[in-house]
Amino acid sequence: MSANLLKVLIFVLAFIIFPFSQSFAFNDSLAVTGDVKKALNLSLADLKEMNPFHIANVTMLKERKPGEPEVRVGVYHFKGVLLRDILEKAGMKHVRKYEPGVYIKVIGEGGREVIFSFGEIFYSSIGRSTLIAYEKDDRGIYAGDGIGELVVATDLRSGRSIKGVREIRVERVDIKMNVYEENKKNIIQPPTSELILTDKRTNKSLRIGLEELKKMDVLNVEDAILTGDCVGFHGVYSFKGTALRSLLERIGVDPLSGTYDRYVVVSSENGFSATFSFGEIFNSRLSDNIVIAYEKDGKLLSSEEAFAMSAVREDSLGGRSVKRISKIEIQ
Repeated sequence: MSANLLKVLIFVLAFIIFPFSQSFAFNDSLAVTGDVKKALNLSLADLKEMNPFHIANVTMLKERKPGEPEVRVGVYHFKGVLLRDILEKAGMKHVRKYEPGVYIKVIGEGGREVIFSFGEIFYSSIGRSTLIAYEKDDRGIYAGDGIGELVVATDLRSGRSIKGVREIRVERVDIKMNVYEENKKNIIQPPTSELILTDKRTNKSLRIGLEELKKMDVLNVEDAILTGDCVGFHGVYSFKGTALRSLLERIGVDPLSGTYDRYVVVSSENGFSATFSFGEIFNSRLSDNIVIAYEKDGKLLSSEEAFAMSAVREDSLGGRSVKRISKIEIQ
């Protein structure tokens, strides 16, 4: 056997025996683009220089169709960098009341996209559980032409886990903020009495008022904290209404579709808005965490709040509490 042939055989055997070795796994970079202060192009070495984050005992279940049994993929330990920390390294372009209208696309192998809302990454425990992992069970993750694996430890099923992460893109919904101009001109809009629910992909649309909301399954959210750095501390409130996911199911969205490249925009007629990803609505262990409320502290909402507002049980800030809801759009 020639020396060159022997070298080739040794290389092939090494790859078979150590398929996840870091020396073979990472030959690409991760781009951070869109509405950030500084676009980034991160290598695996760059990620490893950032603060590492460990999540142990992540149980991963397969996506399933109605009537199918739950199937466990496995239980794993991951090491990597929080998606939130990568975004903070790039710097978020939109600040204060513009933040909740932001959403984040994570793009992996085959161009597959997974969307996160600003609120779930920066206001909730999902943000403390979402990694770009480069190690799994203490071994490097083979990622093909991308870097590592996207892991969401708080998800019920593993549909948002993608390998070969290539790009993190930050975008904001195209909704104009009219409220500041209206305040300058002392324009007071009448309170809304209904909202329009629209699915942009199917073009289905429903008009929903207070009485329709009251007929739907009731969701009570206790001890929701509404606070923010723009207007100071508000308080801790209880809300009664219906789950946002119930409204989406009413217009025909399948909660077990496993579709995670979609998001929902809740907005008022004067421009305040908030985004919610399909992942946090349908796949979070937090379950019915987002309420479209018509009562606060046991009373119907005030005329200032109109007939419906959004509130999120677990958010650390009240930025996604949109009053005077006029539209809910499924993108």
